[in-house]
Amino acid sequence: MDDESKPTFSKLVCQITRENEKFLLENDDAKRAYDLIFKLWNYCFEVQYKCMTEGPYSIWPMMLHVIGSKIYSMINAILLGDIPTVYMCMRVILEGAVDTAIIGVGRFLEEPFPKDLERLKKLERKKNISFNEKCELLLPSWVDDSTRENCKELWKKLSKYWLHSHGIIKTLQEMFESEFKRTGRAAPPPMWAMAIPYTYQDQDIRDLKKLADNLQELLHIIKVLFRPFEPKDDEST
Repeated sequence: MDDESKPTFSKLVCQITRENEKFLLENDDAKRAYDLIFKLWNYCFEVQYKCMTEGPYSIWPMMLHVIGSKIYSMINAILLGDIPTVYMCMRVILEGAVDTAIIGVGRFLEEPFPKDLERLKKLERKKNISFNEKCELLLPSWVDDSTRENCKELWKKLSKYWLHSHGIIKTLQEMFESEFKRTGRAAPPPMWAMAIPYTYQDQDIRDLKKLADNLQELLHIIKVLFRPFEPKDDEST
């Protein structure tokens, strides 16, 4: 890309994000996905601020540098119609939230952050602990069995369909096959699978609705994981 084309491209991106935000705000299912990202952002910011000022101090670096930054990336991605990136960020956030709950309970308080996180990872490698086993064995006692299962299921879904290239192709294949069975016609590729700036269309609402359902699940999980670290009602903003 030469220097002369850069302003033109940035102007196009700004135009696309404005049109996509308008679409997200005017369609209920799409708006739900958009709103949930901001609910996640606001909730995590309140927890982060409380931990920065009152402790446990091992939590806020992960909240700021990993979880918070990835939520910000999700906002940009959904405005650009880049749904796969939203899902990829969700998996990083989920993994970060699980690790935060484990180190936040004081299991590795002998070392300050990030050495407590490094000790956790060293334990995982030494004992060959999978994500599922970590949810079952290392999450603190306040995390109920249902939430542990939801963590594992959401992680599995995000990993299977959105993290790797073959997962994205599998998602597209299943989408095409489902549409052909339903209508007898080949479906056009969804917006998020296009390599060009593109505004949301009505056919994208189904994908945004599914995204909203997964975001709702992620928000519920994180609220359980971070419950002891929440500010009191009279302290929250």
